[in-house]
Amino acid sequence: VEKNKKQFAGTEIAGKTLGVLGLGKIGVMVANAALELGMKVTGCDPFLSVESAWALSCDVRRAKKMEDIFAEADYITLHMPLNSSTRGMINKEKLSLMKKGVKLLNFSRGEIVDTDALAEALETGRADRYVTDFPDEKVLKMKNVIAIPHLGASTEEAENNCAVMAASQLRDFIETGNIKNSVNYPDCELEPSSEFRLLVMNRNIPNMVSQISSLLAKGRMNIVEMLNKSKGDYAYCIIDIPEKPGRDIIADMLKIDGVIRTRLIRK
Repeated sequence: VEKNKKQFAGTEIAGKTLGVLGLGKIGVMVANAALELGMKVTGCDPFLSVESAWALSCDVRRAKKMEDIFAEADYITLHMPLNSSTRGMINKEKLSLMKKGVKLLNFSRGEIVDTDALAEALETGRADRYVTDFPDEKVLKMKNVIAIPHLGASTEEAENNCAVMAASQLRDFIETGNIKNSVNYPDCELEPSSEFRLLVMNRNIPNMVSQISSLLAKGRMNIVEMLNKSKGDYAYCIIDIPEKPGRDIIADMLKIDGVIRTRLIRK
């Protein structure tokens, strides 16, 4: 064993810089753990939630854009969803900005990395290693790739936790109208602040909030608190109001072009 140990020689991570792209639940845990291991950590997430911000160590440096991380990070780890804006995001241009010899870890989705650009970066030494649990046939044939099986939530505890989480979030939506982890609607959470809550699902088009609030004002309804968020083609309004709106107000709201559905909850 001792005679063969040289083939496993590597570099220490203490004192090295880790760039974390995506600071959701997992990204935050990785960032915090890396600090404990003696790394310098810089994170970037333009959609950082309040919940994640509370959980993130104050020692994690903030980068306003991912390009600020590339020049200084020895390791870069990806923790973001796959969507139209992230597909192929790590491309030739982005890789060219990275520190020579960077180690890139992708535990998000394989499609986030442009494999043609990655192959070139690995060949030229721009990237020293690529670690992923989403390898395809092309990636498996590249040099300096460490491919591991994608386990994801494949533990007994995770399977149970996923079921509990889904039930809990569905119950929260039914009782309060809050949305979390929806496929096509944004995360939207607001603590109830009045007796009635009006929920409006609509298409993400201009002037929706103005039309909705104007209609309530026309019916002499005061808005105690309001939250509006959008995701892709859809948007969602949570509106806390002190009294029950008349049926005519709800009916007129459904006539607004772009409104898909409304719901009224009483606390």
